[in-house]
Amino acid sequence: MEDNTKDIADNSQDNSVSFLKVDALRRGSHAIGLLLRTDDIIVGVNKIPFRGTQKLLNEKLKENSETVITISRKNVLFNVLAKGPLGIKLVETSSDEDAAILDKVKSYLDKILTFDNYKEFEVFKGRKNMYNILEVNERSLFASLFPLVWFFHNKLYLPLFLVVILFILLGSVEWWLFLSSWIILTIYMTKGSMSILRSYCLFNEMRIYKKLYAENIKDVQLVIRQIDKKSNYTFPLIDPPVLEEENKKEENKPELASQAL
Repeated sequence: MEDNTKDIADNSQDNSVSFLKVDALRRGSHAIGLLLRTDDIIVGVNKIPFRGTQKLLNEKLKENSETVITISRKNVLFNVLAKGPLGIKLVETSSDEDAAILDKVKSYLDKILTFDNYKEFEVFKGRKNMYNILEVNERSLFASLFPLVWFFHNKLYLPLFLVVILFILLGSVEWWLFLSSWIILTIYMTKGSMSILRSYCLFNEMRIYKKLYAENIKDVQLVIRQIDKKSNYTFPLIDPPVLEEENKKEENKPELASQAL
């Protein structure tokens, strides 16, 4: 009898605890670095639904050097990799928000078996809803061994053209100038490939839009498509967006057919 009473008390206590919502962002905070936004709701920590106080969340974030946080933004769930407390003010959500979120969060987290194969991704947004997704990889062996192929693979055509012209000019002067420049390039590309990708996005007037922790680029594109129905991608792995005009045409087809009859 006492055990049953204790279980009921625990359940009532759990139900009274709410999710945490981003109330205000602060410059220089870890949350700004993760590109969180106001009204983002923290719904999970390390694959477990989280409802509790900000103090409890900070304790969990301090336990490990890296913690996977699940975020709900406009009813879209995604993960980010936090490396310590967020450093911002969080407030509790309302009971109505909790009821709408909880079941969806449990279903979403149950589908994730493990985070072992997950990686960090940075999403850049440009004009006409164009997105470029970069896998965060500070050391690229492929870029170091085959820099020209790496440039072509990532559609960095202008830098590729300039590098090739430079090699031709140096090679026409002295062969050792060509060889030394190639060695310098391969050494730089080992650690500088990520900087080149980010810089080229900025050069193309694309701004940093979002950070995600996902299994692959396709999953990242699916998350973005839920937020932006008109999203297009530099390297598309999902179907192109269906425009509103096309939807209206498809909806009008049955009406036209019935009128013809």
